[in-house]
Amino acid sequence: MNSASHSRLQALDGLRGVSILLVLISHAWLGHIVPGGLGVTIFFFISGYIITRLMIAEWDKTEHISISKFYLRRFFRLMPALIVFVLISLGVMQLAGVQWQWIELMSVFFYFANYFGIFVGFSGDVLPPPLSITWSLAVEEHFYMLFPFVFSVCIAFPRRFLAGLLTFIVAILLWRLYLVYGVGLDHLLHYRIYKATDTRADSIMYGTCFALIQARYPVWAAYFAQRKAAIAGLLLMLASLLIRDENFRESWRYSIQGIALTLMFTYLITASNFVSHLLASQTMVYIGRISYSLYLYHWLVFGIITFWLPDWSLPARFCLMMLASFALADGSQRLVEAPFLRLGQRYLQAGTKR
Repeated sequence: MNSASHSRLQALDGLRGVSILLVLISHAWLGHIVPGGLGVTIFFFISGYIITRLMIAEWDKTEHISISKFYLRRFFRLMPALIVFVLISLGVMQLAGVQWQWIELMSVFFYFANYFGIFVGFSGDVLPPPLSITWSLAVEEHFYMLFPFVFSVCIAFPRRFLAGLLTFIVAILLWRLYLVYGVGLDHLLHYRIYKATDTRADSIMYGTCFALIQARYPVWAAYFAQRKAAIAGLLLMLASLLIRDENFRESWRYSIQGIALTLMFTYLITASNFVSHLLASQTMVYIGRISYSLYLYHWLVFGIITFWLPDWSLPARFCLMMLASFALADGSQRLVEAPFLRLGQRYLQAGTKR
């Protein structure tokens, strides 16, 4: 791996770190100041970009995509840490006297936690339900249940592939517009648009489109490397945050943020500038690499503090949430994620040799 590639990967980890920090700080009683929802949108974009980039690299090398290995890699990457998190969460819920139901566990492990949370709801009113944080994992898995198969069929025809992805992106925007302006927010359940796959999968597709453009259309990709593209993206991102109308926020906001990230991504990740160097710093890379466990455990810590320590001052609660969340995430990354990733790599390598 050359140094440029290494730097890009470092900055990408750093951007992932930014996304989880937005979510973490927002949930630490500062949601009125910090846009936590943007953190999730960035995380979706990065996910689509990384997965597509890796699949294109595999296709270019072998002219084949191993779908079974794709799902095995995701299993070893996500499931061990998720299982441990769920077990710890159940213990906390038991101590808090929350009567949970088995269907809640099914919603987590069979990836319908987002729709379960919208239409049914997780157990616990006083203790914020820790398992509800898995809604975003469900959105991603719904997308990746289909994407590898679509990729295998379409990657040989990149122009049609890109056109198809853009068509779906527009279709999801039109669906959100119908729900907001046709049905009306007053007639929709809370978080119906924010957490549902049919209204949020486009955030992943923007990252997928950008990876495809970068790999197959270098002339187009060169445009996104220009400074003016990054400035345009920044202005769009600011507009998406400053416009506070709820109808706008539930319909247009995700699309505008997806376009903004597309315009800014090259400047943030591959260009050599102050921002990309900051993202590639050791601290931001570390946060990015523990971001999955940090995402899971910060919400559990929030619930514990809310339930048992509600009278603590905001600074005390904030500091405790930061310290406990990072401690649990670091432990999860070192003791669960990393060992099982190594185990998965050995298993896949052994399968390749057979």
